[in-house]
Amino acid sequence: MLRLLIIAGISLASVVPYLAIFNRWLDIGNDLAGYVSLPLAWIVTPYVLLKVWPGKPDPNVIPVDPDDPIMSAAVARARSQIERFQNGLQAGRKEAFIKFPYQFGDHTEHVWGSAHSLDGDFVIASLESMPVGELPEAVFERLRIPLDDVEDWMLVDAKGTTEGGYSTIAHAKVYERDYGPLPKHYRKQLETFVDHSDSVSL
Repeated sequence: MLRLLIIAGISLASVVPYLAIFNRWLDIGNDLAGYVSLPLAWIVTPYVLLKVWPGKPDPNVIPVDPDDPIMSAAVARARSQIERFQNGLQAGRKEAFIKFPYQFGDHTEHVWGSAHSLDGDFVIASLESMPVGELPEAVFERLRIPLDDVEDWMLVDAKGTTEGGYSTIAHAKVYERDYGPLPKHYRKQLETFVDHSDSVSL
């Protein structure tokens, strides 16, 4: 928001130097100087500034390569503690979620689902996050996700305290590496992740 306000201020203020250049230095006359200066100040200038000063993307929507070392380590840690998730799901005292790959159209996406129960080596889940690709009709039904396909998991109590969620913290670490400090509201959300107090710059 501050970036946009600064760009708007610069664009408005740039009318004066444009008028000075075209009227005084190039001596093209007041009327023509105005016709040229206003589009330059209010259209061209903000366009150029937006290009050379891009804003930070939303941490919730930046793509992260599943093979990124930070993400790979997070998935490995989540899988190493899958029994902890199973025990929490069976206890039924917390909301449970899993992250898993799912085929949408001709490509695979990594999505979150609400975990309802265990059925042998499968988690019965329903889709929570909205994928980018085309939604097959079957995705609106209960899904049987093999435990071996679970990439991450979360157990969330009534106060919002979250166990697991290793890939979410990895996502934040990738953002910090590539774009700098996280937005304050996003850092606040991560404070509920009890397993990761030292993983990002909170």
